[in-house]
Amino acid sequence: MVQNANASTDPEPTVVIIPGSFSPAYFYDKIVGQLRDNGIEAAAYDLPSASRTPPQPAATLTDDAAFFHDVAQKIADQGKDVVFVTHSYGGVVGTEASKGLTKAERKAAGKEGGLVRIVYVTSVVPPVGKSLADVMGDLVPAYLKVEGEYMRHEPPEESARLTFSDLPPEVGIDWVKKMPLHSAPSFANKLTHPGYNHVPVSWIFCEDDLILVPEFQRKCIEMIEKESGNKVDVYNLKTGHCPNASAGLETAMLITQALKVA
Repeated sequence: MVQNANASTDPEPTVVIIPGSFSPAYFYDKIVGQLRDNGIEAAAYDLPSASRTPPQPAATLTDDAAFFHDVAQKIADQGKDVVFVTHSYGGVVGTEASKGLTKAERKAAGKEGGLVRIVYVTSVVPPVGKSLADVMGDLVPAYLKVEGEYMRHEPPEESARLTFSDLPPEVGIDWVKKMPLHSAPSFANKLTHPGYNHVPVSWIFCEDDLILVPEFQRKCIEMIEKESGNKVDVYNLKTGHCPNASAGLETAMLITQALKVA
């Protein structure tokens, strides 16, 4: 692995964590805490698509992308570099949100700071013109119950078996019961911007994921490499779909490694 010779003197980029669907920001507290212990500025933020309830209209992918674009832009406007760390559905959001944010684009406009990398943690990354629903197909779990514009995990036992497969059943069920409603339209909204073509990409490959199974993750990596012409920096992690729940410290250490790749 090629290391950045200036890694010891250059300030670390600021990490912005984009959660998976149904996942409030606090689900990533262990990762954020460890990154901060490692000397890295980091924060997770709530998705608009997982922050509303009826009768409010459900948020869209566009709403999610605009929110995280603004978060990253405010950080970049302080002259800081930014890394998106995405999880699951968050991969679509981070890819879409990166438009106009890259350090190269901002430098061309006479601005400092900007997005320098996307770290996909077992994420959904479609090609332009495709949605999460398009690329996942039959992998979209049957336990997602749609009620109007919103979805819920029902029954919790079935969700826990797949979503938190590497946790004891009772612990996984507790996590599921904390999940908010999530926007149904967000899964059908199509990607319009190939953000992975414009910044280096890392991937934390969750080997035991029963939702985004290894074959699906490999296909996403292959698509990114084909479209961008660049290799994806891959880190293997022997966890299920939610390493934030089962291996937060280990995930944070891999993210820390990914930030140091030239």
